[in-house]
Amino acid sequence: MKQIGGKQIYKEMKKIENRNFDKDQIVSALVKMRIEKFATTKTMLDFLMNDLGYCQTRAYDYIKISKEKVSEIFKEEWELSFANAQARLEEMIEVTRNEKFRLEAQKELNKLLGLHRPQKIDITTDGSQIMPAEVVVKIINGTQIND
Repeated sequence: MKQIGGKQIYKEMKKIENRNFDKDQIVSALVKMRIEKFATTKTMLDFLMNDLGYCQTRAYDYIKISKEKVSEIFKEEWELSFANAQARLEEMIEVTRNEKFRLEAQKELNKLLGLHRPQKIDITTDGSQIMPAEVVVKIINGTQIND
């Protein structure tokens, strides 16, 4: 099984002659652990505390910063994917001559842009109000069981 997490990153960091890592190097290593190795918070915490010798408070600060950077990375990727999907749908609508296909592509574009609210269908109550079931608890003692 391939090593995952801090030890592998630490081995890479050990290769660097200067062992006094700055904040950016540590945060970059944590981001790499999270994205490439799917490291958990515990794995990153162990890496910072056991391998690099940071106190728990400092380790959590670095983890918090790295999580923010990972969120920024994924947000940028999501925005790029969204823009690409929108551009592809708009191009399909523009170049096709098939009206049915254009209509379907426009529907998809509208969903992507959030122009259609999802339909809510109530199939359980036929529109009537749901009331909580009445629960009756009867406490009996052993002499009343045979009655």
